[in-house]
Amino acid sequence: MIPLPISTDRALVLFTDLDGTLIDYHTYDTRESEGALRRLVDRSVPLVFCSSKTFTEQSDLQGQLGMRQPFIFENGSAVAIPDGFFPKKMYTAARREGGYDVVVFAHADAVSLGTALEQIGGLKGYKYASDAELSAATGLSGDALLRARERWFTETLLSPLNGERFFEVENLLQAMGYSLSRGGRFFTVQSAQVNKGKAVLWMMELFRQSHAQGVVFAAIGDSPNDVPMLEVVDIPFLVQRPDHSWAALEIPHMISIDAIGPSGFDTAVKLLLGK
Repeated sequence: MIPLPISTDRALVLFTDLDGTLIDYHTYDTRESEGALRRLVDRSVPLVFCSSKTFTEQSDLQGQLGMRQPFIFENGSAVAIPDGFFPKKMYTAARREGGYDVVVFAHADAVSLGTALEQIGGLKGYKYASDAELSAATGLSGDALLRARERWFTETLLSPLNGERFFEVENLLQAMGYSLSRGGRFFTVQSAQVNKGKAVLWMMELFRQSHAQGVVFAAIGDSPNDVPMLEVVDIPFLVQRPDHSWAALEIPHMISIDAIGPSGFDTAVKLLLGK
């Protein structure tokens, strides 16, 4: 286990989930985590978003926070790298979008995934939900609702999946090359061969190539779909859910933070950097 706090002579990279971690689970507010964000900037620690949120949601959030960092979107389906962050010879971009190079890991796009979900039937995702239904389920409205709908590789389900129905849907999706991952509130359907951990490992290699000395990697999450991300870093943190419980995750050396969401994010950064 790497001792905390991390000494100032060591390079550090932090990956983080968003909903229920960096931002408030209900209000999507970032005020409780903004002090931690300033400390990361002062220490020159890259903060890499790693979320089921879309490209447009994450790029918009970066703009609100005055950030320009790589991020992993739609549960590891792709990564976005801002111009000039890494040498372009280090990766092959599938497209460019809003000043970011997009590297794609998913085997299929949202159109193909939608066709698969229609074959299963009885499932409602963001795509076919009305604005009123989606707003009621997520608390989003206006432009934020549009950004949440703009999914390129995945679909988030509003339909409850309990008991045998979960296993039925999971088996049908697996036969078609897709998987289910459980976030804080919803299930996300995605290409079976992608997850947060694989995208994080890919990004970690770019950071290693960019630093002459060894890099320490940490990550902060709150839910089961964060497990692949938390498993591959040196220092994994788990923050509490809104009911003060922790997701039942079994990860070696994981540090459970006794604080909810953004407050837990702030505590984890204090542990990493020192108070």
